[in-house]
Amino acid sequence: MTATALQTSKPDLAAIYSLADHLDAALALGEDLLRLTLAVAPLAAGDTTTAIALRQRQISAFVRRIRALELGMTARVLQARARAIEVREVHPRFSPLIGLFVGGTAPLADAASARQLGDISELALATGPEVLAFLNTRGLIEAAVASLAGIDTLKVSDDYLLATHIHLGTLMDMIAQFAQSLELAFDLYAETQ
Repeated sequence: MTATALQTSKPDLAAIYSLADHLDAALALGEDLLRLTLAVAPLAAGDTTTAIALRQRQISAFVRRIRALELGMTARVLQARARAIEVREVHPRFSPLIGLFVGGTAPLADAASARQLGDISELALATGPEVLAFLNTRGLIEAAVASLAGIDTLKVSDDYLLATHIHLGTLMDMIAQFAQSLELAFDLYAETQ
């Protein structure tokens, strides 16, 4: 540990490393989300019910994958918030920095506490209105779109609304900045000498 690093006891470092781990995992899940793209099978006038069912299964599987990553990322961010609050109690001088992170992630905590993330009907995501509503509320399709008939590509971008409340790109930027600040402040990954 360098002379400029904070002198902390082992329990303090454990909480800080746990916080850093949750932040890193949340970023990794966000990167996985950003890699998701689906080229939707086109429908033609004479398509059979088999072709239509295949398209519906394809879209449903894509949405379930997004949903799983979204829930995982949200869980990691909520765990990071809890660890950040613990760290703030031990290191009050970092209160402003931690306050920015906790405040910036409040929409996810609100969504989780309002049980918006655990809605059974949304988890089923069979086909039809549930999938359309999910894609709509996450910003993957325009709000005015009433069906997926004309959709040929679905792609998660920085504008994806995680839990319908916060843009994925904004959240990832905030997490990355917070993680970098922790690393510098606590000299987390310094080479041992």
